[in-house]
Amino acid sequence: MALLATLRRLLAGSRTPSAEGPDRAGVVSGSAELRPGEPSASEAKPGTRTNAGGGAGRLHPFEEDPDQRFTALILGVGELRRVEAGTSERRVIDRIGELAQGSLDPTLVPRLPVVLPRLIGLVRRDDVSPRELAEKLSHDPALVGDVVRLANSPRYRTTRDVASLQEAVIALGQRGLAQLVTNAVMRPIFDTRHGRFSRGAGTTLWELTERCSLACDVLCADHPDRFHAYLAGMVANIGFIAALRVLDSEYPDAQPPDSEGFHVALSEAVAKLSGHIARQWEFHPDVCRAVAARALRGDEPARDDLTRTLHAADRISKWHVLAPGLTGAALAALDGSERRCYLELERAFG
Repeated sequence: MALLATLRRLLAGSRTPSAEGPDRAGVVSGSAELRPGEPSASEAKPGTRTNAGGGAGRLHPFEEDPDQRFTALILGVGELRRVEAGTSERRVIDRIGELAQGSLDPTLVPRLPVVLPRLIGLVRRDDVSPRELAEKLSHDPALVGDVVRLANSPRYRTTRDVASLQEAVIALGQRGLAQLVTNAVMRPIFDTRHGRFSRGAGTTLWELTERCSLACDVLCADHPDRFHAYLAGMVANIGFIAALRVLDSEYPDAQPPDSEGFHVALSEAVAKLSGHIARQWEFHPDVCRAVAARALRGDEPARDDLTRTLHAADRISKWHVLAPGLTGAALAALDGSERRCYLELERAFG
């Protein structure tokens, strides 16, 4: 509530919050050593366990779908059993499916911060000069520090250090400022402390969200409105928050769910719920369509650029969380633009 209050004061010419991201934790770290002789999860024999979220040396990035590896990581599962979902697991999936079908339960599904559309509108107005924006932002010293720090980050760094707020505003531009305030508003949604699954996964989900939104921005460099792509990446996995809360309240077993059947169903259910949340939040139709399309299965190619971009960005960003630091031959499975995207994530976050 304090965050929203300070953001509202920004709109009135007063203070706004820090956009400092949560501390890094819970991610497989280090450069992944690929070993071609080892089997991937998809090659394992039925009835055995598959390494889903574990050691980096066993990962085969980009040649397989990372969804189940990622869900295993955030639920703290080292290996998945090649079996169908059990009774408790099916109950959780059914509950998540119900959320994606009807009205959103406010106790489970995060609400869109009411100040987000107004803040985005403020920093994207063509009639606001860098001096005026700097004046509005200057009322909050913490936000000033965030703006200057971001302007000096690898994503925006120029030939010399940015020292003043006005220089930072010019360096970031409208797109960078819109991204900054979006992150500031959205970050607390992921900083959840609801229960055993939410507590362990919130930081990792936010890391994925930061990467996915930046990956969309990078891959959509020629799109007439790159910010729609950025927003699509920001909400592509928002359904995980509600799914984790369902697990917190309705999964009784001491051990986390580790059946492959559950993790496949969880990925699909979260994709559907994310699309439903984007529609309920009344995001731009292009954003809603791209997020909803992630839940569709089959061989039919995506029909629009934003949907294709989001699909690629989600895959690349999940692999960057699972296996940061890849270089050389490890990136050979990516085409040119996707390889540049991964390297940009490495530059920004590695």
